[in-house]
Amino acid sequence: MSALEGLQAHADAFAAAGARIVAVSPDSVAENRKVATDRGLGFPILSDANLALTRALGLLHEGGGVPPDFRDIPRPAVFIVNQGTIRWRALTDNWRVRVRPEPLLEEVQRVLGG
Repeated sequence: MSALEGLQAHADAFAAAGARIVAVSPDSVAENRKVATDRGLGFPILSDANLALTRALGLLHEGGGVPPDFRDIPRPAVFIVNQGTIRWRALTDNWRVRVRPEPLLEEVQRVLGG
């Protein structure tokens, strides 16, 4: 199960805790729409194709893509934002490492008081 599918599997619990799930990807709007549809996601995947948000958040992994192009990619990250302020975050340098939905839900409940 992918990280996105794991979030979807817990979507009701996140909503009950007062959270809204939003994913951000460097892929195009069309590619993100296809992924969301193919995986049955009930939350949006926003496109950061020019990596502007990635750069603004300090998440750019220069040359971190796969061979042969080694393109710049975002570092995996999860943020809990409340009233426009980042209240919690999890960052990793390894694109294969993701926060599991269960501990993320615990953090959401702690941060949002849900």
